[in-house]
Amino acid sequence: MNIAKMRKLGDSLRNQGNYEDALSVYDEVRESVWCAAGTVQSEMSSFSNNYLGDSFRTSMEFRNSFSMQATSYIFKKWFSLDIDQTYNEFVFNTYGRLQCYSHSISLCAVISADAIYNEYLILQSLILANDSDDWVQSVFKICVPTIEFTKLKKFRFNFPDHAVKKLIVENAGKLKSTDWFGVNVSLLEYLINIGDNSSEFYSLISKIVGPYSSKGKSYYRKHNGKYDQNKKENRNEYNNYENYEKYERYEKYEKYERKSFEKDMPFDPITASESDKQKYFGNLLGLSGRITKSHIRKKYIELISKYHPDKVADLGDELKVLAEKKTKEINAAYQWMKIKYDL
Repeated sequence: MNIAKMRKLGDSLRNQGNYEDALSVYDEVRESVWCAAGTVQSEMSSFSNNYLGDSFRTSMEFRNSFSMQATSYIFKKWFSLDIDQTYNEFVFNTYGRLQCYSHSISLCAVISADAIYNEYLILQSLILANDSDDWVQSVFKICVPTIEFTKLKKFRFNFPDHAVKKLIVENAGKLKSTDWFGVNVSLLEYLINIGDNSSEFYSLISKIVGPYSSKGKSYYRKHNGKYDQNKKENRNEYNNYENYEKYERYEKYEKYERKSFEKDMPFDPITASESDKQKYFGNLLGLSGRITKSHIRKKYIELISKYHPDKVADLGDELKVLAEKKTKEINAAYQWMKIKYDL
C-alpha cells in the first residue's frame, strides 16, 4: 500500500472541504500503520511467551534488541518506506485526520471526545518523540492495538481520561513555540465544535494558544472576519487572528511556492546558510524525516557504492566524469553531516 499517496489524497480532499471522504482515506492509512506496528508487537510477544519462558528481563532484552529492526522490516515490506519515512506519513496523517474533526461539526457527533483526546495525545507524543529512534514504543505507551489476522480490531488506552487531558495540556505548552503550534489551534477548534468552551480543559488550552483564541479561528472564518469596530476587545481578538492567518499564509509560501524558485538557483556551499546546507546535503544523500547517525551512514554507503570506480569502469568517458562528480558531491555531503552530527 502506498500510504504516502493515500495521505496526500486525504490532504487534498480536506483542503477542498470534503472532510468525510478525507477522513475515510486518513483512516485507511492509520489502520495500515497501526496494523504493521501491532503485528510486530504481537508476533514478538508470541515468540517471547513460547520460547523465552517467564523471565521478564529476558523478554524485555529481546524486545529492546529486535523491536526496531523488525518494525523497520515490516514497514519496508508493507509500505516500501523506512521507519523514518513511515513516521513522517503517520504524523501528517494523524494531524490531517484530527483537522477533519476540528473543521466539521457533523463528524464530531460520530466519535467520542475521549477517543479524540487520546488521538491528540498520540500526535503530540509523535511530534515530541522526533529525536527518539523508537517512536513506535512512545505511542504504544499511550495506546495498544489489538490485531487479528492483520486487521485492527480495537485499541486499549493506557491512561484514564483525566490523565490524558493533563498530559495534553503539558504537551501543548511544549508545542507552543514550535512549528507544530497549529496542533494546539486545531484542538481548540475541536473543543469549540463540541460545545466544550467553558471547561477548565478548554480554558487551559485557550491560554496556551493565545489571546485570539477567545472565539476561535473558525468563528472568524465563519463570520468572514466581521467584528464590532466599537469594541476594543473584539478588535484586538480579530487583529491577533489576522496575524495568525498571515503567518499561515507565509508558512505556506515558504514551504511550497518558494521551492520552484529555489530549485533553479545553483547551490553555493560558501554563501549557503546552515539551513540551506542541511536541506541540500540531506536531499543529496536521500535523507528524509528524522535524521539519525545510522541512517546517514546507511544512505552514504548505498549511494557511494553506486558510483564506485569498479561500477563505472566499463562505461564511456562522459559517464565516468559524471560518476566522479557525483562521488565528490556525495563525499562533500557526508563530510558536512559528519561534522554536523558528530559521526
